[in-house]
Amino acid sequence: MKSAFFFLIISLQFFNSSYAQNDEEYLKKIIVNDSILNNRSLLISEPFNAQKTLLKLFPGKYYNLTKKAGYTKELINWDINSSNRSSYIDANGEEGNLIFPFKRGTATRLINIMDFRDSTGLQYKVISFNHSEFDQEGLQTSRFTGGLLGLAKFALTKEGWKLRIFQPAIAGYGAFSQCPIPKPLLIGEDQYAFMIEHLNGGGGGPFYGSLFLIAGTNGRYQQIMSAYGVKKTIGGEDEAPSSWSSEYKVLPGKKKYFRDIMVITKGTYTASDREGLPEEISNKIKPGKKGNYTITKRYVYKDKKGYQALLPPSITID
Repeated sequence: MKSAFFFLIISLQFFNSSYAQNDEEYLKKIIVNDSILNNRSLLISEPFNAQKTLLKLFPGKYYNLTKKAGYTKELINWDINSSNRSSYIDANGEEGNLIFPFKRGTATRLINIMDFRDSTGLQYKVISFNHSEFDQEGLQTSRFTGGLLGLAKFALTKEGWKLRIFQPAIAGYGAFSQCPIPKPLLIGEDQYAFMIEHLNGGGGGPFYGSLFLIAGTNGRYQQIMSAYGVKKTIGGEDEAPSSWSSEYKVLPGKKKYFRDIMVITKGTYTASDREGLPEEISNKIKPGKKGNYTITKRYVYKDKKGYQALLPPSITID
């Protein structure tokens, strides 16, 4: 009887210990004041550490799961103490798809850090970060949900790195709540913008791509250009074999800022796949033909409207 009682005690202790260990594996979040989303002063001392800086911007519960995951995986979990939330556009859907901060809490991850130096010698850094809905296991899910992009710009002064522009959230891009890496693009004299190459589609493909340009205007970062349908990958065996991809470049000229941008799309076509082709190409293909095509579009900056494509585009078909 005593041995059975002893075994029961040991079993209960083991169960409680296992439960506690499993419970500890679930990630937690910290409630913070919603004032962290406002413009504020922040000074970072040398050497500049992007991850520590992100934690100062979003002072939540920090986790480094790199060793457990087998790849770089750091995140900050947080939530706000009010209902002060705003809606943002997701490139996968419509405005209102992303409510930030997320109602269940937010997980913020560093995407990249970009270094610049202007013509006067001033050094500055821009860090990009990704917001997704808080998950107790640190997961990022939902194929047709983009990662919510945010940016922060710091300039080097005698005192250290001073926060110049802080845009907690801009819009959602990519898939599985993961925003693609922003790529710097010089669009004017000492004027850098950031291109997002968005790509998504159903399981197995084909995947469709778009370009979105983010730039600083009037003291804040915002999307100033969108180019849809610039890429298509080949899907499964049942999909028609047409595909296309695009390149972009800033055109030289006399404009000091917001110079013209050219997007060149090249692809293949078959007459049997007219519906799957870009609209500019589908009505120009002759029956029974297949070959290559090029679409060239020039985008010009139109103040409050941002970059607009000049129509009609230039088209060549081989």
